[in-house]
Amino acid sequence: MKYFIFILLPFSMLSQNITGKVYDNDTTVKGIDVFNLSKKTRTYTDNYGSFTIKASIGDTLSFHSIFHNKKIIKLTETDFNDVIVIELRKTINRLNEILIQNNIKPKEFNQEQVQKTFEEQTKEDIKRNPHKYGTSSKYGLDIVRVAKLIGKLLKKDKIKNASTIPLSHKDLDSLFSNNTFFNETLLVNDLAIPKDYKHLFFEYCETKNLNKTFLSKKNDIILLDSLISYSKSFLKIIEESKKK
Repeated sequence: MKYFIFILLPFSMLSQNITGKVYDNDTTVKGIDVFNLSKKTRTYTDNYGSFTIKASIGDTLSFHSIFHNKKIIKLTETDFNDVIVIELRKTINRLNEILIQNNIKPKEFNQEQVQKTFEEQTKEDIKRNPHKYGTSSKYGLDIVRVAKLIGKLLKKDKIKNASTIPLSHKDLDSLFSNNTFFNETLLVNDLAIPKDYKHLFFEYCETKNLNKTFLSKKNDIILLDSLISYSKSFLKIIEESKKK
């Protein structure tokens, strides 16, 4: 006669999927790092702030991003009965401290002198790198390089005289979703922003209080110059966060 021995494991030891949604004080949040400290597994929230991860009762989950304070919870049985809701707090104050520390006070704006300097630099650069100003390029020239050269013309002091409406991360998201020039190719290839960090980068730019008039076609070069500058500081913060 054969005997079958069944071992009943307690419910708390069984792994199953747990589903949740992450918010901050504004909206749902994409790209939040959801880490199961007990099982050493990880996932990220989608475009709607939702996530699903394997877990068991008693497991500890952590939620954070470089723009939000870390939150740690221990799962109970009731957490598996419905979608759990996680609310995070933005680390705006800490980000502002970083921005202030890295900020260099701009020199007094002299448009006539800067225009002259730009023209001289452009002529010199054409001599040294004629291939970058040929017709083989999609746009006829190296847009990013020209934007860097013209950067001094675009000091924020020039814009401050007018009443400003801040440019939000939602505005940037819409721009990069619908504009033929400001698109994902520019974001990934020229600004070196990984796809997974796109929305975090837009939130970072929002803290810089960009003028909403930058969305105008005539201000494309101004917006591009700002994004080039902010992408560098953003990537430095990302790197420092990974080291920590």
